[in-house]
Amino acid sequence: MAGLISIYAFDELWSVSNMVRYGLQALQHRGSGRYTVCSFDGAVKCGAGSSLDEIQQHASGWFSIAGIHSSDSDTAIDVENGGVRIALIVERSYSELESFARSLVKNLTSRGRVDEALTAVVEEHQHQVPSFGAITSRGEAIVYRGLDGLTPMVLGSYGFDMAFASSESVAIEILGGDVRKFLLPGEFVYISKNHMRISRVGCSNCRGRLCIFELLYVARHDAVVDGVSVYGFRKKLGSRLASNFDRKNEVDIVVGVPETAIPYAVGFAESVGKPFELAFVATGGRLRSMLFQNPLEKLIAVHLKMNPVRGVLEGKRVVVVDDSMVTGATMKTVSQILRFRIGVEELHLSIASPPLVGECPHSVMNLDVRSLLSANLSEDVAGKYLEVDSLTWLSLEDVDSVARTFNLCLCAKCFGAEFVGCR
Repeated sequence: MAGLISIYAFDELWSVSNMVRYGLQALQHRGSGRYTVCSFDGAVKCGAGSSLDEIQQHASGWFSIAGIHSSDSDTAIDVENGGVRIALIVERSYSELESFARSLVKNLTSRGRVDEALTAVVEEHQHQVPSFGAITSRGEAIVYRGLDGLTPMVLGSYGFDMAFASSESVAIEILGGDVRKFLLPGEFVYISKNHMRISRVGCSNCRGRLCIFELLYVARHDAVVDGVSVYGFRKKLGSRLASNFDRKNEVDIVVGVPETAIPYAVGFAESVGKPFELAFVATGGRLRSMLFQNPLEKLIAVHLKMNPVRGVLEGKRVVVVDDSMVTGATMKTVSQILRFRIGVEELHLSIASPPLVGECPHSVMNLDVRSLLSANLSEDVAGKYLEVDSLTWLSLEDVDSVARTFNLCLCAKCFGAEFVGCR
């Protein structure tokens, strides 16, 4: 999973470097600090780095595309054909990136019209092209949402001065812009100095299936994804999770694993009638431990974001709510902290999603079935490994019901279902 932002100023006097910096800062939770930017100031130029300072230096033009990723491979490229150069950044690793980019720039020079060129290339690549942002040496920008609809793309504006496109609505809002449209699967935005249009390629009525992790984990709480409040969706799942918890009268407080699980815990606490408490305080910036592949980095991230508030937890019967369970490494660490450092009386774990049982076939999330806790351990053994007094999961049927309430169609293959919510 990654984050993209595109900024196009219609006046050449603008420099969008500061906006690129703050836009990427708003999307930092979507990757692990590998940045790429391509800008236009009369010519296309690209740069990459591991800090926002480095990236800002490469974004001095009047329009730019930029991305944050967890992997350096197959996510950005620039190619030239017939005097036209195109720079392209995709939202996830794509093995056919070079072939696609070369085909796109070739079609742009031969066909002229972007919609015809993009349609031809998407069909040529069997509709597997992920969402991307691109700029050309002709002074054009293209933003495309993949036909599969696995990841979102939202269009916004800053008055009549700038056009924005981003993986999340929050990046647009933080820059002072207004959200205008959530792109449909297969839709693209074409922008030039004197023209802007939205078209759709490949399919006129494809709905697509949004990756379930977008709403479960990846997007910020304050984001709106395809018209749905992320916070509202997560809180509703937390309420549904509470209906599966049969020890409501045997616990004292409800807490959430920071920071992604907080809305689930709020909904859970309201439903069981127990107080929600802030039980952990983070140190430093926002760290998404699930996105780290190195075990030591993951462990450090867990400890940095989860320093316990002793007075809230000591001697209490605690329900810990988390958004999902991948390897169990985070909760194993939390369990040991709460039991042996703090001294909770009981520890009950509730997961606001079904058991993860498979890998992501679309490479949106980096999941290895060999390390998935619920794919390799029975629920009883998993509870003992995690050192918890009880373990409760949300069922696929519950997620399906909530998704239908929000009119969502979600890909859930990693949870053992083709989809949930689709009518």
